[in-house]
Amino acid sequence: MATISDDGLVICACLGVLIGVVPVAAGAGDSVQTGNDGARGRNLFTANCSACHQASGEGLPGAFPPLKGNSVVNKDDATKHIHVVLDGVQGEKVGGADYASPMPPFAKMLSDADIADIIDYERSSWGNHGKLVTAAQVAAERANSK
Repeated sequence: MATISDDGLVICACLGVLIGVVPVAAGAGDSVQTGNDGARGRNLFTANCSACHQASGEGLPGAFPPLKGNSVVNKDDATKHIHVVLDGVQGEKVGGADYASPMPPFAKMLSDADIADIIDYERSSWGNHGKLVTAAQVAAERANSK
């Protein structure tokens, strides 16, 4: 099984900046959202998530799990999905495969609206069908994470 070092994780998380894609992010804690903005969600995903999960949502086998067809992404209750993005995660089993590579937390880097747009993009892309979330839901879960 492939693993990634802490240095590798930093490189992966920063790849969007390194290749010139600067994330469009409001201040962490902002919770204003007027609805699902697919283009904004796609841009935020590209800048913050695609280096690991790939533009196809298929991840990298043994290193980063797929979002395409992922049960957490497709589940009606988005609570776990929100917490994974807010708080990060490590050592999860996805689709029967173990993923030891850590995912960094984005709570301090992205606003509630940013996270909601990313999650909505993930839940409505690559054939996924999870219920969309709002910035208010992300704000409520952010409060529960503290």
